[in-house]
Amino acid sequence: MGYNVVQFRSLVAVILIVAFASAFAGEPAPLEGETKLSSAEVDRVLAELPAFKDPKPLKAKIVAETDDLMGMRKEEGELLISPPTQVLRTFTKPKAKTWVLNGNVLQVYLPARKSLFVTDFSNAPKTLKRIQNAFTGDLKSLRELYEIHVFSSNEGKAYRFVLLPAKGESAAGYKRIQAKLAADALFFHEIAYEPESGDKVVERYSGIEGVAKPDAATFELKVPDDVTRKVDKVSDNQ
Repeated sequence: MGYNVVQFRSLVAVILIVAFASAFAGEPAPLEGETKLSSAEVDRVLAELPAFKDPKPLKAKIVAETDDLMGMRKEEGELLISPPTQVLRTFTKPKAKTWVLNGNVLQVYLPARKSLFVTDFSNAPKTLKRIQNAFTGDLKSLRELYEIHVFSSNEGKAYRFVLLPAKGESAAGYKRIQAKLAADALFFHEIAYEPESGDKVVERYSGIEGVAKPDAATFELKVPDDVTRKVDKVSDNQ
């Protein structure tokens, strides 16, 4: 099945989960071997862990799995993050795809289809900020939108974060986001998105390491002149 406008809008919906959420019943409980942290302990974790205290540019390998009616779909590639605003995801398997968030624009380029999908957030600064926060791992800023429940295990060497929509925050999308992080890591090693309806997406990251700050050109997407462009403009009022 080819990548079409419907699929692109589904991708945008995944991104917009960081800006909007839907109601979710019930509070998450600790798994075996976990301890749920108090509010004060959550504050300490978000202030002191390296991933949150002083975010650095980093790279990692990424495997994204989507469970849909056709079965499990897997994409593999590389992730590059330059906090607080730039993200580049370059997939190589099963097909080439480039995903870049830079400035107020998100672009997805599919070379095999000669297609470029663009989401313009010029009129949605609040939404854009939340998207940047989510994809660079800034949970402190996301507390404005989500209730964050944190569970520790392995004597405080590992953490599981469960994000649920805060009261009064409702629109389209996802009822739960779960992220896993080692205490000394620069970034999460797994993030799972659970929608109210649609496909569950799980992203796993490995080989995470800090890098020198990339130059601006790294996040400038260059495509051939003959690509077909589809542009969507969004606003904070949508």
